[in-house]
Amino acid sequence: MTDIEARLAFAKSLAQEAGELALNLRNERGVGFIAEKGPQDFVTFADRAVEDLIRKRIAENWPSDAMLGEEYGVTGTGQSLWVVDPIDGTANFMRGHRDWGVCIAFYDGDQIPLGVIYAPELNMLAWAVIGTGAWLNGERLSVSDCAEPDRAMLMLGWSNRRPVTEHTDLIKALLDAGMEYRRNGSAAISLIAVASGQAEGYYEAHLNAWDAFAAIPLIVESGGQFDCDPLASFLTHGSRVLACSKPMHLAISKCVEW
Repeated sequence: MTDIEARLAFAKSLAQEAGELALNLRNERGVGFIAEKGPQDFVTFADRAVEDLIRKRIAENWPSDAMLGEEYGVTGTGQSLWVVDPIDGTANFMRGHRDWGVCIAFYDGDQIPLGVIYAPELNMLAWAVIGTGAWLNGERLSVSDCAEPDRAMLMLGWSNRRPVTEHTDLIKALLDAGMEYRRNGSAAISLIAVASGQAEGYYEAHLNAWDAFAAIPLIVESGGQFDCDPLASFLTHGSRVLACSKPMHLAISKCVEW
């Protein structure tokens, strides 16, 4: 087994273990389960417990690697870096909606050779390794071949780091171009939709690395295009993100003014 094969097997197993822990903790929820980081920005006891679990497993299996997680930031100093969102879509998760997932990516200091997303309530385990394809529950993924804007759908994210008018102007531009749009509250699930051909694109004005890194190999290996800032900058400052099928790239880029 090569190093990257071992890392993929580890990440897939860990994502599933973490997802089951999140479900169990939500079922046992008690006083103090939910806290607020800011307006409409929540964290649960499960977010932190799941990240603790992932950090523990990485330390046990890859002790020289560093990790960046949403809840506790960076630990370790190695060039090899695991980038983790313990629960992407926390607002959905805490309310009992199914659109949320555990995201685990491996960044080698140059590229992201593998990414794994596990959405337990959707029964979806998605993964990709650069050069070997993208997969969902063992079935190979491929982006949509739709090339007509009036048949296309764009998944949208909302960032409160940007003006509300920017978001509403984008919605108008999409509708004027004949496109449909959806917003489900989880970048990870939206990006799986793009990789699987269920939507032609995903756009968000600002994402953090843990929201998106696991999906970058999925999009690329399913034949799509992923536009963002250079990865080193993305890691530290976040980035706007456009992931889409190549036939729709020009039309969507015009709407989002990329």
